[in-house]
Amino acid sequence: MELTRETVTALIGAVLAVLLQIIVAPAIALFAAVPNFIVAFCLVRPVATPGHGGPVIPFVCGLIFDLVGGGPVGAMAFVLVLVTFLASRLYLALDNDTLFMPVAILLASTVLAEVLYGIAVVASGGGVSLGEAFLYRTLPCMLYDCVIGLLLYPIAIRVMVGKPLGQPGTPVLR
Repeated sequence: MELTRETVTALIGAVLAVLLQIIVAPAIALFAAVPNFIVAFCLVRPVATPGHGGPVIPFVCGLIFDLVGGGPVGAMAFVLVLVTFLASRLYLALDNDTLFMPVAILLASTVLAEVLYGIAVVASGGGVSLGEAFLYRTLPCMLYDCVIGLLLYPIAIRVMVGKPLGQPGTPVLR
């Protein structure tokens, strides 16, 4: 494994996301909606640096989320690996150097990750119905994660890629 800028920043970002999830997320929960910094980081990363991420960091972060949280072990790890792969490939196929595509892919992948995790919790016998899972957990958390992801994206572009938005090779508003 090469020690590149993307690798070092991804490892530091993963550690920060896990620490924020454990320490800060419970303190800023709104009703039943707890922000998921791990999902936000893992989904911002393949959009900020497409083609450079692998399945290791999403799997490990998802497994830590599963072990710390109360959900089924392995569910978030599987969801993050699947959705980060899809987000990366989708961004590589649809990138047109505008700011719309990364934001749209980021929001769509966040929605997909939360929905898949909600389905996994219900399917594993989490003691809630599908409607309750989506209404009280998936939808509020999805909105929270989208906001966090939108805040993290410009930071990720600046730190992981090393260019501010608007520079050649980074998305711009058109």
